[in-house]
Amino acid sequence: RIQILFEVYKMDYARSFAHNDTIMDFLRQPKVILRFITTFIMMLIFSCVLDKGYVSNVCLYNGKQGACNFTVGISVIAFFVGIFFLVLTFFWDRIQNPVTRKYVVFVDFVYCGFWAFLFFIDFCYITDSWRKTPKAVIPTHAKNNLQFTIICSFVSIVLLAFQSFMAFKEMNDIQNEASGFESGSGNYGGQPFPPHTENAGNYQGPYAS
Repeated sequence: RIQILFEVYKMDYARSFAHNDTIMDFLRQPKVILRFITTFIMMLIFSCVLDKGYVSNVCLYNGKQGACNFTVGISVIAFFVGIFFLVLTFFWDRIQNPVTRKYVVFVDFVYCGFWAFLFFIDFCYITDSWRKTPKAVIPTHAKNNLQFTIICSFVSIVLLAFQSFMAFKEMNDIQNEASGFESGSGNYGGQPFPPHTENAGNYQGPYAS
């Protein structure tokens, strides 16, 4: 019994290391690192605006409520969507159907592209509003938060656009894998073409008796 318990303990111990390796491999993926950074920046954006962007429920971006509300709205949505895609990426190996994978990556591609466009609009909007804002009446700590939000909005455009590009490439890879063609390898369905073994000396035509 002691030996059995010891074997079970060794199996659990080895399984715990395998699980840790899986997590570390997950965290090392470039798209996961990029998604973590983007999600964190989204949290910074809506936190800065909600913390110092309003005074007596008035937006400090030249008093335009739409500037603050729009910034908070798209960043909060992007934050939760980013978490959703991180969880989906962690369980990506369990999605075996290539059609399902293609749809997931397509949604990621459309979302990142569209949200990059929304943040481009937001960046232009809050930058113009900040340019027209009288700086003398704004406290220093609030001023820093609002300026930092503008910088983060610009960075979000770049990050989301790059994620959209990565999703587009992954979508093409899935399409090639589903069709069974490995681009540039001369293989179809993962199997090489059989070698040419024709023997000219022993060749018989199709009508030979």
